[in-house]
Amino acid sequence: MNVCIQGLGWVTPLGRDLSAVWQAVRNGTVPQPSLLENPFNGRTFPVRRIDPATLTDVARLPRLRRSSVISHFAVAAAQDALRDAGCDPLTERLAVVFAATNGGVIYTRRFFEEVSKSGTQAGSPLLFPETVYNAPASHIAATAGVTGTVTTIVNDATAGIDALAAACDLLESGTFDRCLLVAAEESDWAICEAYAAWKLDAVASPSGLPPSGLGAVFAEGAAALLLGGGGGGPAIDRIFNGATFRSIGEARRSIADFAAQAGAGMTISSVSGTRFDEAEADLAGPRLAPKISLGEAFAASTVMQIACAALALREKPENDRMFVPAVGFHGQVAAVSLRA
Repeated sequence: MNVCIQGLGWVTPLGRDLSAVWQAVRNGTVPQPSLLENPFNGRTFPVRRIDPATLTDVARLPRLRRSSVISHFAVAAAQDALRDAGCDPLTERLAVVFAATNGGVIYTRRFFEEVSKSGTQAGSPLLFPETVYNAPASHIAATAGVTGTVTTIVNDATAGIDALAAACDLLESGTFDRCLLVAAEESDWAICEAYAAWKLDAVASPSGLPPSGLGAVFAEGAAALLLGGGGGGPAIDRIFNGATFRSIGEARRSIADFAAQAGAGMTISSVSGTRFDEAEADLAGPRLAPKISLGEAFAASTVMQIACAALALREKPENDRMFVPAVGFHGQVAAVSLRA
């Protein structure tokens, strides 16, 4: 495999600047969460949100005026990755691979709420295009002027690594010069309620902070990797995807096996405060857990982990290899190793 990460971009609760956010993650900075309220039962959930002020450049784009915020996040991260690499999509053969777990749930909930209350004739033609998983990918391609392959992969948090594997396949086919991999998620109370039923979400205390103990603080955001061959950045060493598990023990064995095969010295961890964290219990060596600062954003978080690994390798630390595991809440497990 001869694929390198040549450009990076992300939209996080700590901002968009690569250097500033990376240093905050390294320092373990924990931003104050916002509260999302379920209007039907009054239950509130702490969520790490994106400051709209960081997205004014993409919010002004005519195509995005009526789109959901997941597309704003995705386009912003994509544009930043292209800029980071100095890539002009109009002069290169560029493909786009988008990854998501929950997708555009805000517009989906609004669309079906109108239909359920008033009948199918009430379905809004303005909302419907944004309910499909492919919507952010179409906005990325249209705003960047991409005319090559554009595809979307949906899975749990491992979708980020599935998308990486698909992007590498596209590049190794020789059809494209580079591939833009983007993952994004938006927050909604319906998502929080769904995962709370699985006892995975941290329910807010009266102070607004999540109680100690079990539960992830969910988040929104996006991350993008511009991938290409022939050097120019940290290299993709090995990809481990397509594995499933029925118990945490099975996930733990898979992660340990992936790590042994990768031989990497430092782990960019996927732990977020749930029972699934136990899957990484057998990993040795130094670790960094970005979700402590950035929250749990599913597929987007996995691509953020890969971005953190790439940034660590850009700094040339003592460990010149990185291991990035992803344990999905829907029974998938995957990993990728990077080298300088």
